[in-house]
Amino acid sequence: MKSLLLLAALAAAAPAEAEPTGDERNGATAQAQKPPIDLRSETLVVEHARRRAVFGGGVTAVRGDLTLTCPEVVATYDAGSQVREVACQGPVTATQGDRTMTAQRGVFDNSTGLLTLEGEPTLTEGERRLVGASLVYDANARTANLTDATGELPAAEAPDLPGAAGRGPLVVKAARILHDLANQRTTFDGGITATRGNLTLTAPRLVARYDDEGELASAATSGGKVRVVQGERRGQANHATFTGGARTLVLTGEPQITENASSLTGTKVTFLLGQDRVVVDQPRAIFPLKAAGVSR
Repeated sequence: MKSLLLLAALAAAAPAEAEPTGDERNGATAQAQKPPIDLRSETLVVEHARRRAVFGGGVTAVRGDLTLTCPEVVATYDAGSQVREVACQGPVTATQGDRTMTAQRGVFDNSTGLLTLEGEPTLTEGERRLVGASLVYDANARTANLTDATGELPAAEAPDLPGAAGRGPLVVKAARILHDLANQRTTFDGGITATRGNLTLTAPRLVARYDDEGELASAATSGGKVRVVQGERRGQANHATFTGGARTLVLTGEPQITENASSLTGTKVTFLLGQDRVVVDQPRAIFPLKAAGVSR
């Protein structure tokens, strides 16, 4: 496989041109401060009149600690042979640190450090998995924005007791997801549905936070009312928080639970996932009585 440092290759292939303008010189100076892009491929075709280079035969592109691999790359560049954009044709895989992203196609903007992935884009970190209709990854800030997305967050195993309500990952669907790797949090926004086992929570927003080992520490709602469904139980409150690695769900802010015709209120309601139990602090219960029979 041929190893080509793209900036050097383009400069060597470029014929002499007019002196670049002041703006072009300023852009070249700013670009020079960025890590170079090193592309390795089997073939290279430079189309200097169109200011682009086509790398084929299987390509690996490296910029700092970000690595892209795909069958073909079309790189566009400016008058100073500085790369502006790298477009990956065919299935693409991107890795940075311990995260991997895959999609059917991708475009990397070298000036902004933004990688846009489309075609079933997926981001994985260990067992954590985010999938969306589109994914924009900021290689500098290490944040990922997804639309029409679903996140699978590994959660703590529930106790080995009857009722597997808390088994499996916490699965969250949202209109938008912002995964902030540096600050160890994921924000699900635009209306969310969170499911674990047989419990489903709906809310305007949910923010998941991770501990130093990357494990799910908590996930809290905000922005308005929350609703919970678990079998025949129905719950609502102003706020909800998954705690203990999502083994418990705590409702606060006028929480109320109904089951068939019975209702229960309190200062706090805690669902113990995996145990099919609900604990209510300072409860007030309403249980309907059957109508008494009438004798003749």
